[in-house]
Amino acid sequence: MTTIQLHIPDDLANKMQSITGNAEHFILELLRLKINEIDKPLSLADEYRLSKKENSKLILDFAHTDMEGWDDEY
Repeated sequence: MTTIQLHIPDDLANKMQSITGNAEHFILELLRLKINEIDKPLSLADEYRLSKKENSKLILDFAHTDMEGWDDEY
């Protein structure tokens, strides 16, 4: 087992104390949940949903360039 020194801001520590009396167990469980979430493969629908944000940003980034001298005729 590895020991990690962790500094938690007062507001988070107070909220955690109001939720649980066992901070170590609480933090370990959150870490397990987050790691499982990261390791879990995404469904195709989720991948499309995530790529939608990136695609929208790309469209905005290239909007000016797309309108420069382009028309619908080839």
